Parts: sequence; C-alpha cells; structure tokens
Amino acid sequence: MLLRLHSISRWCYLHRIPFVPALVKTVSFVFFNCLLPAECSIGPGTRLWHRGWCIGIHPDVEIGRDCNIYNQVEIGGGHDGPDGPPIRIIIGNRVNICAGAKVFCKSGTLTIGDGSTVGANAVVLSDVPPNSLAVGVPARCIPKRRPEFASAV
Repeated sequence: MLLRLHSISRWCYLHRIPFVPALVKTVSFVFFNCLLPAECSIGPGTRLWHRGWCIGIHPDVEIGRDCNIYNQVEIGGGHDGPDGPPIRIIIGNRVNICAGAKVFCKSGTLTIGDGSTVGANAVVLSDVPPNSLAVGVPARCIPKRRPEFASAV
C-alpha cells in the first residue's frame, strides 16, 4: 500500500503535479509514521517491511531493485543549511537494511553496494562495498562468504 502511494506520488512529482505529492507524503506520515518523499527513487521489487513503520528516507536517495528495508530505519543525512554541500545516497540492488539501522551521509555521495546487508542498529557513515555486511556503531564492513564456498560447508 505504502509503495503504491509512493509510486503515484513519484509519478505526479515527475510530471510536475504539485498538490498530490504533498498530500501523499502527509497521508503516509499520518497512517504509517513513514517519511517517504516523492523525490526519492525506489526500484521495483523493493519491500518496506512492517508496513513501513517509522522509516525515514531523505529526498536524495536512490534505492535499487529487490531491496528489503525493515522498521525504524533512517536513510539520510543532510547539510548545514541551504548553502551546505548536497548529499546523495545510492543503495544498490538486493540490499537488506535491518531494523533500526541508520545510513547517514554528511556530504557528497554514499554508496551501499549490490548484495550488501546493513545489520540491525548499525550506523553507516561511509561506503559499503558490494556483497558485504556492515555492523556496529560506526559500521565496519565484513565480507560475506562467497556462494561457491557456502555450498561446500
């Protein structure tokens, strides 16, 4: 339901229909306690688990295909006022962001690589390479086992 509302809001935003994105953002916040602006891009197959409860996403975020985002996740950051450096967060395909995780970018671009997992309550402040696990505060990256070795164990 929430992602369908977002897709309507995103379509209206891209076609410069001004009132609908603000209305959908308000409705999603009131009913789902979720900040999901029309400016952020969400790929097909991505799921917001637990009905998107308490998820906050910055407008300059791109989320890839088939991602899983659990409750109480914050993806954002910001700049110091309107004159601060802009941010951009790119989340790759098949990324799992577990409950309570925070992905913050102070300036520039932060990337979470394809197939990565951000552990529960981890605080990501720098890039996460593809196929790795980010855990801890601040998050450190641990490479995942490669598929060819996982089946042999």
